[in-house]
Amino acid sequence: MLNLWGKREEKPKNEHKSGRKGCESVDENHETNNRQSTETPANTRKYRFIGSFSHGLDAKGRLVIPQPFREKLGEEFYIAPSFDFKSIAIYPTEKWEERSAQFEGRNQLSPELNAVKNFFYALSYDGQTCDGQGRVLLPANIRQKILGEERDVEITGANDHILINAAAASADNWAQFLNNLPSMLETIAGLRNPEEKE
Repeated sequence: MLNLWGKREEKPKNEHKSGRKGCESVDENHETNNRQSTETPANTRKYRFIGSFSHGLDAKGRLVIPQPFREKLGEEFYIAPSFDFKSIAIYPTEKWEERSAQFEGRNQLSPELNAVKNFFYALSYDGQTCDGQGRVLLPANIRQKILGEERDVEITGANDHILINAAAASADNWAQFLNNLPSMLETIAGLRNPEEKE
C-alpha cells in the first residue's frame, strides 16, 4: 500500500506473534508466581530448632549450647520460662517479642492472664549471649525455680525456641508421652483440616 508520498508502506510484522509473546510472558510470570508460592521461604526455616542433646551445668550454672542452635539464636537472645513454666526456654529475640505480644493482645482485665504474664516477665532475661566456648549462664532465679539442684539437663529443639529440662524430668515426660500416645493419636485422627468444609 502506498502512502501520501508514494512510498510503499509495510504492514507491521508478526503482530499475532507479538501478541502471543505477551501471553507467553504472562504465562511465564504466572508459572513463576505459582512456583514461588509453593516454595518454603528461607525465613520460615530461620528459627527451626530440632534435635535433642544431653549436657551438664557447670558449677557456675553455665550450659554449652549446641552449635546448630547457636547459629540460629543469633548474638543475643532471651532466656525465659516455657509456655507451661515447666522448662527453661531460650528464645530468639524476635520470637520472645511475639510471645510477649500474645500476652499483651489479650484481655488485660483477666487476673489469670496478669498472674501468668507477671511471672513470665519476672523470669525473662534479655540480652543473653554465649561466651567464646559456646556457654550461656542460666540466671540463678529461673534456674532454681525450674531446674532446682539438677545439673544434668536435656536441650531440646521446639521449632522456634529451645527447651531445657532436667534429665530426670525429661525421662518422665517421655514415659508419660508413650503412655498417652494411643489416645492422642486417636484424637489427632479425628481432627479436621482447617481447609476442609463440613
